[in-house]
Amino acid sequence: MKKFISFVLSIVFICICCVGCGKNQIKRVAPLKRAYILAEKSNAYSLGLSAEFQSSFESKGGSVIMETFPANTKDFTDYFKNAVEKEANVIFAPNSVEVSENILKTAAELKVEIPILAGENFEDADILKALKGAELDVYFPASFDEADTSDEVANKFVKGFKDFLKSDKENKEMNGGDYTVKAVSALGFDAYNIALNAIRTAVKGKSEDITSVDVANALWDIEYNGVTGNTSFDNNGDAIKDNAYIKKIAKNKFKFIKKQTITNYRKKGNAPDYSGADGIKLDTKNKKIIIGVYEPITGKYSKAGMQEYLGIKYANSLDNKVKIGSDEYDVELYLSDNCSDNKQAVTAASDIVKKNALITLGSYGYEMSVLASDTFSASNIPAIAVSCLKASVTENNNWYFRVCCLDSFEGTVMAQFAWTLIS
Repeated sequence: MKKFISFVLSIVFICICCVGCGKNQIKRVAPLKRAYILAEKSNAYSLGLSAEFQSSFESKGGSVIMETFPANTKDFTDYFKNAVEKEANVIFAPNSVEVSENILKTAAELKVEIPILAGENFEDADILKALKGAELDVYFPASFDEADTSDEVANKFVKGFKDFLKSDKENKEMNGGDYTVKAVSALGFDAYNIALNAIRTAVKGKSEDITSVDVANALWDIEYNGVTGNTSFDNNGDAIKDNAYIKKIAKNKFKFIKKQTITNYRKKGNAPDYSGADGIKLDTKNKKIIIGVYEPITGKYSKAGMQEYLGIKYANSLDNKVKIGSDEYDVELYLSDNCSDNKQAVTAASDIVKKNALITLGSYGYEMSVLASDTFSASNIPAIAVSCLKASVTENNNWYFRVCCLDSFEGTVMAQFAWTLIS
């Protein structure tokens, strides 16, 4: 009898525990997804990406802690302590390379275990140096990655571009001394081909009577399947794209993680009224088409400027003839170095105008592009920014386009990645 009573009591105890467990499971709330944002005060790039990230992350139901730091901050210890104390799942710190070096140095010293996310500018050798020997989880987006072999167009480009680098010592040196394919080179390749497609489209309509205005008109109709994805332009002249490549910094190298796809709801734009614009005429005497390349080949932006130019130069080496009527025109590049310098920007842009370019490509460094925009638009020459993410490059300017995504898209991409990372 005692054994029976003991057995019954045991069953009752187990049932009570199960009921209790059931209640706990019903009441249990999934841990809140929390992101900590670290941005520089008064820095438009840092604050812009942070705002887009915050908006997107919160729209998914997440929580965001936003902190800003003054310029010239060197020690970020207190900020990281706050991120840990607030139980952040990820840290989003989209800042300049120079600032990020100190951020990462502090994170390494503190052995921060929270994943750190940043902007596209982290694809930089100085970031690798800052992280050498550190065990941090650092992720950033890019417009292209050679390790993604899912696209045949991209695969063909990677093989050909590497051969192009190997064929000339100078090309390798301009690429930073190695054979890796940088995202800006892939964007430069696409920018050139889009420009050439626009020229050919204009030729179909007006033959040798084309001007740079006709080329600008043709850009609005472009639907180009390129190395960095499908590209068309919205009403601002911004590329409509729907994917980015997520990379991780591991063992002093950039490692491809995944392609992050985000629905882009912007619509293809229509050409504005260019009537009254004269533009640059086709050089029928010399049977020549000039494409201007407006890039920083010297100065602080020179490394990326040369890599953009390499992508353009490679594209030109593959396709540099346009049939107009019974004649074949040579397509030549005119490289004008803006020296990464505000004072030199207008001079470099003016040199391209003097060469009678039908279209211009560049520049790396959004301020260089903004400074040159009035010069190009006043001469009715369309320009395509290769990797300038900042909205101000194309705002209120019917002559400037871009093949890269916007800051706002990049912030949304990283919010989506952060969300999946901590799921």
